[in-house]
Amino acid sequence: MALPIVQHGEVPDEGLSLTCLVQPDELALTQQEGRFRHDLRVDLEIYPTEQGLSARGVLSGVALRECVRCLAEYEEPMQVTFAAEYRIKGQPKGARTGPADPADFEDTDEDVYPYDGERLEMAEMLREQIILSSPMQPLCRQDCLGLCQVCGQNRNQRQCSCSEPQDASPFAALRNLQARSSRKPAGSNGSTLKRSNSSRTE
Repeated sequence: MALPIVQHGEVPDEGLSLTCLVQPDELALTQQEGRFRHDLRVDLEIYPTEQGLSARGVLSGVALRECVRCLAEYEEPMQVTFAAEYRIKGQPKGARTGPADPADFEDTDEDVYPYDGERLEMAEMLREQIILSSPMQPLCRQDCLGLCQVCGQNRNQRQCSCSEPQDASPFAALRNLQARSSRKPAGSNGSTLKRSNSSRTE
């Protein structure tokens, strides 16, 4: 079942519950924004509010990600809980579209989307939820060993015999700076001081 387009008039006062499978391309996701093993499942509840409709539910699936350390592709279960409020374009505040209990919609953390008051399209909202829930630095596992800096071997799969590069230590830059300072000619400061003393004597 594809992602349905809900008509406002189809939502009863007690709410509407939907479950459907959505293909990633229905949400216009690019390869960089999200890749998935199978279709995504959407469990959704829609309620009338004073200014439009409220959509709440869970979006779940199996995401395909690339580890930032070892560059290997891995699968990660994804489950995103969302709450979005759809307000009719130009709807005055306080105008009632249904006898919903205001206590059910006291949350202020909902994302707000405009709609025309007739057709409720949720593809853009779900796409944003996926992008916002994606990790900035995906890791196949917390203790991922990454790639060897010398030969490129994935060290999670096999340990290579390469020696660590000399500049791999975070203190390497400090040691290099100290070494350059120790090689600086020693007479420069002394000669300046001597000229300064001689000028005072004169």
